[in-house]
Amino acid sequence: MRANRTIRFFSAHIRKLPHLSVKEKKVLVKRLRRITLEKIGKKYGVTEGRIRQIEKKALQKVKSKYYQQRLFQR
Repeated sequence: MRANRTIRFFSAHIRKLPHLSVKEKKVLVKRLRRITLEKIGKKYGVTEGRIRQIEKKALQKVKSKYYQQRLFQR
């Protein structure tokens, strides 16, 4: 029960992040819910490797110092 609330909490925050594309947001949320790269790739018609690249790029954006500073300026 608690895990579901945590996933919903982070999913809601991921969806609100500016400067991430819609696909990046959806991939992060699906990965948070432990959906496999293969299933996500089939949904979008791309390979597992491409989903991994999208996920990596989105996480790099969120982790970047510039991005974090912009979030807290609001």
